[in-house]
Amino acid sequence: MRLFRIKAGAAGAGGLAEYLEHCYIGCGMPGIGDAGSLGLEEIVRRMAEAPSPGVQGLERRAEELLAFAQVMQDGDHIIAYDGERMALGDLGDYYYIEQFDNDEDRSGHRRGVTWIRSLQREDLHPELLAFLAEDGEIGQFGRALDMEELERLLTRPAAPGGTMPIDEATIREALDILKAAMRSGDPERRERAAIAILQAAGRL
Repeated sequence: MRLFRIKAGAAGAGGLAEYLEHCYIGCGMPGIGDAGSLGLEEIVRRMAEAPSPGVQGLERRAEELLAFAQVMQDGDHIIAYDGERMALGDLGDYYYIEQFDNDEDRSGHRRGVTWIRSLQREDLHPELLAFLAEDGEIGQFGRALDMEELERLLTRPAAPGGTMPIDEATIREALDILKAAMRSGDPERRERAAIAILQAAGRL
């Protein structure tokens, strides 16, 4: 499985709310026609017929459209984000709708998406945050992933030395056990229990 990202609202006019409601993502770049079978050179040629930011910009945008139409595959995953919200989805096939291929709609190039869940930036692994911060409207994660690794990337790792939250009842029960151990007939056991209690109290 491959993981992609797309800046919703920049590549197409619909924006993330539109994508989530109608279960698709769109890619801008109107006037190219159906990109499902076009090569990179042909996409660049067609883009060059309209005003553009230059050859370098054309090639970058052409590569993004090629990735959207042909590199992404059914079953790959995508994160769509708009600066405030983000969502993870399972990608479907590419399709082209000529009536939306214009400067106003900018969503003639589409892919169906089965949205899985919304994401919170603060929950994501730094490696995934770095991927989302890369330049360009569309991007591909640097390696293939399985679901287990994807889930790992969707979870921020615990800080070094972090502690697991424990409820008060469990803490009291543990202290009772240590206190009982302090009354043991085994001197070594009493000493270990005393040390554990002093450490918990911050006295050692």
